[in-house]
Amino acid sequence: MFWVNIKRIFRSGFMSFFRNSFVSLAAVFVMTMTLTIIGSLMFLNGIVGDFVLYVQDKVDVNVYFVPSADESEIESFVNEIKSFPEVSYVELDSRETVLSQFRIRHQDDQLTLQALDELAENPFGATLSIKAKEPSQYEGIAQYLQDKQFDNSGGSFIDSVNYTQNKTVIDQLQTLTSYVKRFGYAIIILFALASILITFNTLRLAIYTSREEIKVMRLVGASNGYIRGPFIVAGTLYGLFSGVIALTLFFPITYFLKGATSAAFNVDIFEFYISQFFIFLLTLLVVGALLGAVSSFLAVRKYLSV
Repeated sequence: MFWVNIKRIFRSGFMSFFRNSFVSLAAVFVMTMTLTIIGSLMFLNGIVGDFVLYVQDKVDVNVYFVPSADESEIESFVNEIKSFPEVSYVELDSRETVLSQFRIRHQDDQLTLQALDELAENPFGATLSIKAKEPSQYEGIAQYLQDKQFDNSGGSFIDSVNYTQNKTVIDQLQTLTSYVKRFGYAIIILFALASILITFNTLRLAIYTSREEIKVMRLVGASNGYIRGPFIVAGTLYGLFSGVIALTLFFPITYFLKGATSAAFNVDIFEFYISQFFIFLLTLLVVGALLGAVSSFLAVRKYLSV
């Protein structure tokens, strides 16, 4: 008998969903807008996160050695830095490499190149790029480099370290990411509540249009759960249909925007959507079904006198 009732509840819910076409269309439209916004915030969070990782990957600590630094000392120093557990990798550019890179950067500035040729020797020192495994680990590495740079003995072979400028960039990006996430969560909660309220009211209309049917069900002794069940099923269907529509809309939208996001954030939003499609599918369908079911339950509970 239990499974028979469950079957009847689901059948009644499906019938209610397709029979009350205007109410269903209104609820699906509202929930589609909500899920589209939720999905857009997921995109925003993913794009900002990937962009921050991209920038962090480009950020490192650069050590500039004095031109007179002994190569053996530099090599010993590089091996010491490599042994640090916080260091991901290091890249050393010799004095000749630095000079060659300078000439390439200023190949259109003949005056600068002529002045460089007038010098008797290479004015540049070697440079070392150090990348940490985590952004938070740069602080300790930079402190060690500063101690080396300002050696009290006066024999330091480090000319300068550029950590301060890069630290500002990393901190600003992390702050921006934090604010974006907080704003996204607030918008999701706001539209989720709005969707529940609007769906709540549309289901009140559905209950009103079914008032005669409900009276008959009560007269024949139907239980509260049996009466509420079809409305909750219909609300869940609203959410599922809305999730499918939102997922479908994201295909042309992300394809159209992929060029702009690649140029601005170095992230192909269409490829991101394809790679994360299962997460979007699971999130939007589950959230949509929950929103519909909760809205339906609240509407039935408050306005159905059983």
